[in-house]
Amino acid sequence: MVIPGGETAGEGMGTPIFGSVDEAAHAATLPTRSEDLHRSERVMILLRWAATPWMFVQVLTYRTAPYPPGVRSTALVFATLLPAANIALWTSLRLARTQREETAVAIAGLAVDTAVAMGFVWLFAFDQMSALWAIVFILPIEGAILFQLFGAMTVWGTSTILYTAREIWGSNRFAYKLQWESVSFRMGIGFLISLAVGLMAQALIRQREELAIALRDLRRVDRLRAGLIATLAHDVRTPLTAIRASVQTLIAHPERAESTPQLLSVADRQARRLERLAHQLLDLTRLEQGQLELDIRDVKLLPVLRRALTYADGTARIDVTVGGELSVRADPDRLEQIVVNLATNQVRYGEPPFVIEAHRRNGEVALAFRDHGRGIPPDKRAALFEPFGARSDAGSVGLGLAIVRALVDAHGGRVSYREDDGGGACFEVVLPAGAKEAGAGRAP
Repeated sequence: MVIPGGETAGEGMGTPIFGSVDEAAHAATLPTRSEDLHRSERVMILLRWAATPWMFVQVLTYRTAPYPPGVRSTALVFATLLPAANIALWTSLRLARTQREETAVAIAGLAVDTAVAMGFVWLFAFDQMSALWAIVFILPIEGAILFQLFGAMTVWGTSTILYTAREIWGSNRFAYKLQWESVSFRMGIGFLISLAVGLMAQALIRQREELAIALRDLRRVDRLRAGLIATLAHDVRTPLTAIRASVQTLIAHPERAESTPQLLSVADRQARRLERLAHQLLDLTRLEQGQLELDIRDVKLLPVLRRALTYADGTARIDVTVGGELSVRADPDRLEQIVVNLATNQVRYGEPPFVIEAHRRNGEVALAFRDHGRGIPPDKRAALFEPFGARSDAGSVGLGLAIVRALVDAHGGRVSYREDDGGGACFEVVLPAGAKEAGAGRAP
């Protein structure tokens, strides 16, 4: 099966193209989660390089209180470990290829920063008045950048536990009074900072997701607009030209009575093409706006199939394997329209044997349209059910499958395409089973 346009039975309408807008032109999208992590960790790598000389300067120029034995050398070791860890993180980031690997590097970087920052805070526990504890506030910001609110609050909770333990240990080790109000004040400020940056990061992510949806909708509208322009440029102009030529011939040569029936037949056929296109556009508009009223009831599936196939398969090439008692909850006229569109695609673009089969499944009825043609290439499937998204060499305007999807959605069902097990194409429509069928349980 080549790419179907999904038109109802009758003449094809359209220029043989797939899609109305070059999708490559719209390839630019918002960053993925993996790209976010990669970019954020690159920023943190730069910040660690900037923090390295600050740490050395802090250790070497500190004069407020005498260093206890071994503290200064240990602090210098910590200052040396940061750039060493940063090199390892930079290397890991360059080698990361998947989102899981990017996440692992980000978590490792956050753990390194927490360990180094809290290590410094613990080393300077001998000076109760030192403001070095303020570097703890940087950690939740990093957590928010990488993992939004969850990251910010997790880092704040970890830092609070470690800082409280440091104060308890420092008061015992260096014999100063433990000031709980100071601990609660500092960590309370940290909590507010963490909550603020976490919520802001989360809000920015949400806004960006909404922007992504808006951009996707805009691209869809752009595709529809271009498709409609192409339709008006060819699928309306061509039949109008044929109608006008027939009429002009009749006016210019009224004496040629023998050619009048043929010319009128051409004009009528082209007028019906325009009528079908107008009906399809109106149907699709009503469906997308929720303005199409459906008469939902229990419908025997087999009679609808037989009636629809008189329009779609005049040569009776389709083998129907459907139980006579099988029923669905549907509008019979719109169900017939679904069948006509899919069956027309089947015989127009596929190769025999053609099969329509249905079976009951968990309170639903699955109706499959199978053929043994070439199927649809994987790169063409994404836009298969989009308006103007599926057009073929046979010349279809690309509305039929979009109408099928909209009608199936309106029935509370779903439609999908898959490659048939034996080769070829398989379109499957799943609709709610009729009242008796729904109560019959799982198919044997």
